[in-house]
Amino acid sequence: MNLTKLIFSPIDPFKVVSVDNQADFVNIYVQSKQRMCRCPDCLSPSKKLHSYYLRKFRDFPTFGKSCNIYLQSRKFRCLKTDCKRSIFTERFDDHFEPCKRRTKRLDEKLSIPALEIGGKPAERICSTLSMPVSDSTLLRLIHKAPLPPLGHLKAVGIDDWAYKKRDRYGSILVNLDTEKVIDLLPDREEKTLTSWLQGQPAIEVITRDRYGKYMRAATKGAPQALQVTDRWHLLKNLGEAVKRVMVREYTRLSRVVAPKTVDEPLVIPKDFPKRKKLAATNGVIKQRFDEMKKLHAKGLSNSAIAKSLGMHRSTIRKYLSTDILMRKSYAERGMIEAYFEYIKERMKAAPNMHLKTLWTELKQKGYPGAYSTLSESLAYYDIRVGKKARQTKLPQHAGSFFKPSTAAMAFLAPESKISGTQK
Repeated sequence: MNLTKLIFSPIDPFKVVSVDNQADFVNIYVQSKQRMCRCPDCLSPSKKLHSYYLRKFRDFPTFGKSCNIYLQSRKFRCLKTDCKRSIFTERFDDHFEPCKRRTKRLDEKLSIPALEIGGKPAERICSTLSMPVSDSTLLRLIHKAPLPPLGHLKAVGIDDWAYKKRDRYGSILVNLDTEKVIDLLPDREEKTLTSWLQGQPAIEVITRDRYGKYMRAATKGAPQALQVTDRWHLLKNLGEAVKRVMVREYTRLSRVVAPKTVDEPLVIPKDFPKRKKLAATNGVIKQRFDEMKKLHAKGLSNSAIAKSLGMHRSTIRKYLSTDILMRKSYAERGMIEAYFEYIKERMKAAPNMHLKTLWTELKQKGYPGAYSTLSESLAYYDIRVGKKARQTKLPQHAGSFFKPSTAAMAFLAPESKISGTQK
């Protein structure tokens, strides 16, 4: 088989002279068959040979071995006397580019893993495929790769991204029709974005956040476009609004859905340190809440109260908007409340039932907690099962009321993911 036809296409002006098969690599020696070449400056053809020289290129691996191509290239004399370049090297239309050490087809293949997975991972993969290359070389290929054409843009999304968080930022632009990044701007200044938008007069919709410079740039650069808030910021704004309403109306909602009183209050056991710690924490928070209300009644501003108590102004504003202190809710313990009636019936039917048996039955009914979670939850409500059981009335609703932040998240969640208690 002719090696020239195997390595190159019939229209390529190359001829394979010999092949040197070594243990770890293959050397292929190639000659050029071009009879004349054009000067790169004046484009005049020339056949006047000056000298020969040898060029080395890295190419595709051959039979699992690294491959090197040695090309015997030529230098020509320019026949025009007024040309600045009197001697020029031979040029080729494909495969071998000037000032390159790799073939064009090898660069195209190396750029694919570099773009997909980055420098270091692509370096390791290419080494296993007998194409050893450094990560810095792969990154240079990425920087030199041509950008795809923007095409016809109708909807564009604008957001910022961080070179270094809280220090330096840039702007990212996304084609919302294809969901692909189309450009990265070096900063998030109004002038930079305005000049970019002015070059795209066909834009009809721009999605952005509440950043003022983006708003002014979109107004100046694309006055014909409709500016809308993107979905993430829309949901974020809605969640914040719902949370503010829940905080403001916490007192009224607590009266409407107040916990039912129990016949026998649960006493905090002295041998339950976790609950002692929780009670102590709640006591500290209640004390600070009362101090906050007293300072506010004296006419102090939110900033003065925050400075006096060492708290943030937003925390002061949140607590001053309600008349009573919002209680914390704990989902881990609250999971057991839906099964109180079943536990009561089982304790009456089988007073000496083991806790492991109860946990198995609850799991069959949909209880999501682990065995240790069930044990801690029962201890939290002072419920004893089995030999430690005693006559204690189970609370009908022992859990605390909602948290505004949790209620806001449930308001935004799909209906299929909302539990019966949250509804």
